[in-house]
Amino acid sequence: LLPLTADFKDNLSKVYEAIEEADFLAIDGEFSGISDGPSVSALTNGFDTPEERYQKLKKHSMDFLLFQFGLCTFKYDHTEEKYIMKSFNFYIFPKPFNRSSPDVKFVCQSSSIDFLANQGFDFNKVFRNGIPYLNQEEERQLREQYDEKRSQANGAGSLSYISPNATKCPVAIPEDQKKFIDKIVEQIEEFLKNEENESLDLEPCTGLVF
Repeated sequence: LLPLTADFKDNLSKVYEAIEEADFLAIDGEFSGISDGPSVSALTNGFDTPEERYQKLKKHSMDFLLFQFGLCTFKYDHTEEKYIMKSFNFYIFPKPFNRSSPDVKFVCQSSSIDFLANQGFDFNKVFRNGIPYLNQEEERQLREQYDEKRSQANGAGSLSYISPNATKCPVAIPEDQKKFIDKIVEQIEEFLKNEENESLDLEPCTGLVF
């Protein structure tokens, strides 16, 4: 078993290699809950196909968080006439990358948390060292925000600030606030000129009112 938490990037190539050479895979997950509606036994029955069971469970579990993702790869060794298994364990948690990243809300079921706790599940590893992630839609939105801010910064020729809600171009600084901004810029320039300076105290302000 190879636990992948803080050293995830260093071991990612091993995961790719195991997947590429595998004859088949098995996955498992630990969630903060199972169903926000009917119980699992009421949702499914013995006549369900694997696809039908999956769709039923998925419909009532999308608000729960995946805490841990388990992956096992199996490769058949014709010489030894047996399967070689490689097992990987991922603690994952959608912590924000920055202030623009999605701040995910999730719910949990006391029965699921109680079950995990009784099995010795390490919640500290999830919240402190869990691998951060985005879904495809969240990644697309974050990339668009980043590209937009970068284009705004590159196109700003005069002194201006970018409103958090701006979608087209930088917002010009109001006349009554230019004096304050000029003073701040002058302080920063003086600070940068002197290599002996270690800190700089600026007059407090907000992003909306100076």
